[in-house]
Amino acid sequence: MNELEFNYTEAHQRLLTEYLSMREGAFNLAQVSGYLFAQICSPDAVEVEQWVAIITADDNALAEDVMFAFMAFHHDISERVYTEQYRLEWDKKSSYTCRQHWSQGFLVGAEPYYEKLLNAQTLPDELKQALQMATEQLSFFSLAESQVREYCQKTGAVPMEFIAQQAELASEFANGYAQLIEAAALSCGLYDAESDF
Repeated sequence: MNELEFNYTEAHQRLLTEYLSMREGAFNLAQVSGYLFAQICSPDAVEVEQWVAIITADDNALAEDVMFAFMAFHHDISERVYTEQYRLEWDKKSSYTCRQHWSQGFLVGAEPYYEKLLNAQTLPDELKQALQMATEQLSFFSLAESQVREYCQKTGAVPMEFIAQQAELASEFANGYAQLIEAAALSCGLYDAESDF
């Protein structure tokens, strides 16, 4: 009997891109990527049905092949996060819009646990600062490009260089984000290593 293969392929990517483009109110693939990254890093278990409903705008008639493609995408991101090989899919040629969509999805996925951890009275200041810095950097591109260019104009920064620096910093923070969330969750006492991770 064959095991289910969860390798995320180009065919899965094409299927998801096509499905998401036709589904009104659904995330696009870059938003799904950011959202799944945040969910995978979460100390709170989220049922598959919950996250699928969010990214598909509550599609109750999701085709089996599309569901399988979402599961393969989730598995691919998860494998990369927990082997510390996660890299943002951006490069120097990536559009601002692509980065913005990833950050928007990330914010939707991270908000529930980020606020809970940040507001925990027992979270040490050092971890609180690290959590704020990493989350702000990963969500940086949720800002409108015009806001970033305006900031650059006020500070004298060169927009292309500043944006490239922010993308590089986001990539660095992404690789260790799951470990940071785990450390913060365990340190503040809201989660137990045995039962929650």
